[in-house]
Amino acid sequence: MSKGRKNKILSVLFLFFILGSISAAIPDKKKIFLKENWCLKSSYLVKEDGKKISSGEFRPKNWYKINIPTTVLTALVKNGAYPDPYVGLNNMKIPDASNEFNREHNLEKYSHLPDKRNPWADPYWFWTQFKLPGEFAGKVIWLNLEGINYRAEVWLNGRLIADSKEVVGMFGEWIFNITKFTNIEEINTFAIKIYPLDYPGLPAEPQLKAFGPFGPNGGPTGDIGKNVTMQCSVGWDWIPAVRDRNMGIWQDIYISATGPVRIRDPFIISDLPLPSTSEAELNVTTEIINLTESSIKGTLTAKIVPENFKGDEIVLNKTVELAPHQVSKIQFDKESCGELLIKNPKLWWPNGQGDQNLYELDLIFEIDGKKADSERKIFGIREVSSKVKAVGGWTRRDFFVNGQKILLKGGAWVPDMMLNRNPEKLYNELRFSKEANLNIVRIWGGGITPPEDFFTFCDELGLLVWHDFWITGDCQGTWDKGSKDYPYDEDVFLKNAADVVKKLRNHPCILVWTAGNEGYPREEIYVPLREEILAKLDGTRPFIPSSGYREPPEGWGLAWPDNQVAGTYSGGPYHWVNPRDYYSKVDGGKDWLFKNEVGIPSLPTLESLRKFIPDLTADADIKFPLNHVWGYHDACEGNGKYSLYDNAIRERYGEPKDLEDYMKKGQLVNAENYRAIFESVNHAMNRVAGVLLWKTNPAWPSVAWQLYDWYLCPNAGFYYVKKACEPLHIQLNIDDLSVSVVNNHFESKKELLAIVNVYSRNIERIWNKKTRINIGPNTSEEIFSIDIPEKFEVDVYFTELQLNDKEGNLISGNFYWLAAGEDFTFLSELPEVKLDAEIDKEEDSELIISKIRLMNPSNNLAFFVNPSIRKGKEGEEVLPSFWSDNYFSILPGKTKELTVEFQKSELVGEEAYLKLDGWNIVHQVIKIDK
Repeated sequence: MSKGRKNKILSVLFLFFILGSISAAIPDKKKIFLKENWCLKSSYLVKEDGKKISSGEFRPKNWYKINIPTTVLTALVKNGAYPDPYVGLNNMKIPDASNEFNREHNLEKYSHLPDKRNPWADPYWFWTQFKLPGEFAGKVIWLNLEGINYRAEVWLNGRLIADSKEVVGMFGEWIFNITKFTNIEEINTFAIKIYPLDYPGLPAEPQLKAFGPFGPNGGPTGDIGKNVTMQCSVGWDWIPAVRDRNMGIWQDIYISATGPVRIRDPFIISDLPLPSTSEAELNVTTEIINLTESSIKGTLTAKIVPENFKGDEIVLNKTVELAPHQVSKIQFDKESCGELLIKNPKLWWPNGQGDQNLYELDLIFEIDGKKADSERKIFGIREVSSKVKAVGGWTRRDFFVNGQKILLKGGAWVPDMMLNRNPEKLYNELRFSKEANLNIVRIWGGGITPPEDFFTFCDELGLLVWHDFWITGDCQGTWDKGSKDYPYDEDVFLKNAADVVKKLRNHPCILVWTAGNEGYPREEIYVPLREEILAKLDGTRPFIPSSGYREPPEGWGLAWPDNQVAGTYSGGPYHWVNPRDYYSKVDGGKDWLFKNEVGIPSLPTLESLRKFIPDLTADADIKFPLNHVWGYHDACEGNGKYSLYDNAIRERYGEPKDLEDYMKKGQLVNAENYRAIFESVNHAMNRVAGVLLWKTNPAWPSVAWQLYDWYLCPNAGFYYVKKACEPLHIQLNIDDLSVSVVNNHFESKKELLAIVNVYSRNIERIWNKKTRINIGPNTSEEIFSIDIPEKFEVDVYFTELQLNDKEGNLISGNFYWLAAGEDFTFLSELPEVKLDAEIDKEEDSELIISKIRLMNPSNNLAFFVNPSIRKGKEGEEVLPSFWSDNYFSILPGKTKELTVEFQKSELVGEEAYLKLDGWNIVHQVIKIDK
């Protein structure tokens, strides 16, 4: 993928027209990003006003040096004013935005300000200087703000550009004509005053004890819902309160230039004559703005070319005449441009269902042959829809891409606690979802609409996106907390929402808009959001009123366009349950017709745990080997009920001998449960429409609800989800020991061979069966059941499943450890196994791909093998590393072939080593040579 591509679609709300002559020629649009060489200081310590601070004579003294994007707290942590809040209990050494919370927990003493003033009570000044190139002379110059939190006052060269009543809301974008305020090839001084949230809210009581209670999500009052912001910054049951509530500049600021005409808000719609996909009709619209006092005549050219595949180019031209200051909507359609009826189009498909074919639209406006402005958008030809279906008296919502029903498998994505994700980390997180064979990511309503890079990566990786708007039942009254009147300012919400929709609507990945998480906003927001913004500014994808629990009153309108109920359901479970029980839940519960939140606590690796809890000395008053710092990192009760997860570790696998033993047993619990969640849905895929985890990623270093940790190390659950979500899959339904084959493809699969072998604790085969099968498209089929001889019912046994094609090639393999009474303590008695390894390495300037062949030469089972790549012989694990498989088992005399991919830069100059570890695996470290 082209990771450098960062398309920034600007939603233009405010235009300051300039007078006078403007040169028509403009070079290829240039963006000058103002990322480096900023200074920061609390306005409490700054006597000067904005006019003075943004004047050329002003020099910041004793200000913090920073880069943007950044929140204020992030900048202060990097400058040493506060400790790293991600580690240990450091967050309890930083004052909170709530004075009440500070008084209760004695946090005022940690303030870096004089008189121990609350450091988040006042705005902060961000200051920088920049030069504009000579080629900007005679052009219209624009200041672009892509994301601030929460209000901003904007100054340039001693002039007020916008005040804090105009620039407000975390998800809005602003563009200002600054031509008459700028200096070309000279210093320009820019200052932006960032205000804190209007209502910072009150955090819940902190989780200072492991297995202790957790307070209400969004705090006891839910007051943060009064703002249009990241609600979880006040704290949730997986993230502590972010002390400054992420006030700051959290997305880019840049300067751009155009000629006398501006191209605004291009929109590409594709229409397929479903069920046929043999042709596609494209419709291209854009606004063209004359920025001058004079009439303008020019040519708008639209070029459509394949972006990631080879194909023909379409070039369209239209003469445009504009009156002074006119805003004209221009359209290209098949009636006026027959080329927009495309035969045999290359379609965009979600992960696992086809290719992610993308097209590029280039719009160029020329006056007398000279370019005045240009705009570029990436899009996909695809059509999404949804409809509800009655199942046993209950309602299920199905989703379709290009006319095909898609069984949605994925999870919620939540923002980093302090918004510290760079594009590379964001891409790697989303790649993990693709690697796990998931096909959807949910943007949860209490978080953020992420930067556009997120959606670009989802386009390229084939990840559908479910987008909640910024509403939660916890703060908007579903749970008798907060208020249905929140947020207070509907204009701010709707302006932010319109900006988001116009910016994102061309991305093929977006599947559905949702008014909120487990709730919806008040009528003054809900109705125009549904009818004006989503239906009219987009209108190409469904809208549902809520992720679950609440439906709006009669007369407001339900889902769009079908005006039906949501048909998706929340509610967990979020805690450990017996893996077998997922099957009965899926078979019997209406909420499993489309379950959009389910998960369990999920231990990271011991190596990761040590990074965020440096002192792992056990506390005597709780179960060994935990200490109470674990509680602050989400080992608590509430929805997650960590005690149930902890009990499962001990009761199924035995009391831990030490911390390492506890963590290894936790990985077994992760593997069992995450596989069971998805395989239970697989077995009922003809009844259900989707399942989404709560959640796939952590907001900070945590022990709960994650497939990979904050350091990008997957836990065992990740690899068992990857296995369960294979496009063509064989599985053991652990509730009744039946065997199913699952086909997620749109075509039938024939002449498959299913093989099942059952082994005793001593790895003696006690049962086996083979059968040839054909399976239809998009279905799950039970093929037979395992009948274990009675003499083995009280013992541990292992089950190996294989699915081969007609040539004998392995398509899918699966491995289960089972026991009557679910007593797996025998696993601790497995003899040690030393594996043999062969390694082949391929590399270029950036990437290393190793092919690894592991052989088990012993007569014993090599159980739960966990290879990793190390930075040097004794170094840390290389993260992220993308393994084809992990936490697997190898039977005696068998071989396992693997691949692993990682960035060479992650070695930091060290040699790469393969570390072999696992449940009963002899520790080895092997150098990876060419």
